[in-house]
Amino acid sequence: MPWPTTRKQETRKKILKSAVRLFANKGFHNVSLGEVMRDAKLTHGAFYAHFSSKQELYKEAVYAATEDSPLAGILRESDGNLSFEKIVKTYLCEEHVEQKVSPCPLAAFATDVSSLDGDAKNAYSHVFEGLLEILQTRSGGEIPDRKSAMSLAALMIGGVVVSRALKDEDVIHELLEACITKAALFKATNLSE
Repeated sequence: MPWPTTRKQETRKKILKSAVRLFANKGFHNVSLGEVMRDAKLTHGAFYAHFSSKQELYKEAVYAATEDSPLAGILRESDGNLSFEKIVKTYLCEEHVEQKVSPCPLAAFATDVSSLDGDAKNAYSHVFEGLLEILQTRSGGEIPDRKSAMSLAALMIGGVVVSRALKDEDVIHELLEACITKAALFKATNLSE
């Protein structure tokens, strides 16, 4: 007799939650399926009832991380529109860098995705397009065009990626503040053009 759908969905979510955390902290190549399943407190054999491969799990983890990311959280809590400043400061916060909140896959998985198959790259690209859409359409019209949104996204993602690689908390704080300041200047320049 098969498991009820809700039980199967709950199990899948547990696997994805463990995968997101482990992939974000250790990278794709340094995480085994056994490790993911132990972390999820499930048997290794249960994996294949939900995913066909580690690469499929990674692809799905990219999407799952997006749903739990800081930006997704503030979008759910709002009417769908946010100030430019709220978007930038939510993304470039120390809690995001320290992964005290669920990581955005664009920063957490940036170094891994280039070495993986097309499905992982497609998922990453889809999430990147989603960030561009948020920047262009949900920031009160403060980022008017795609090129501007791309530049800002690169600044935000890069700020988090580099901050995670640093050890000195003062330097991390300084870098995040510099990115926030640059983003504000970037916005001012775009609005005056």
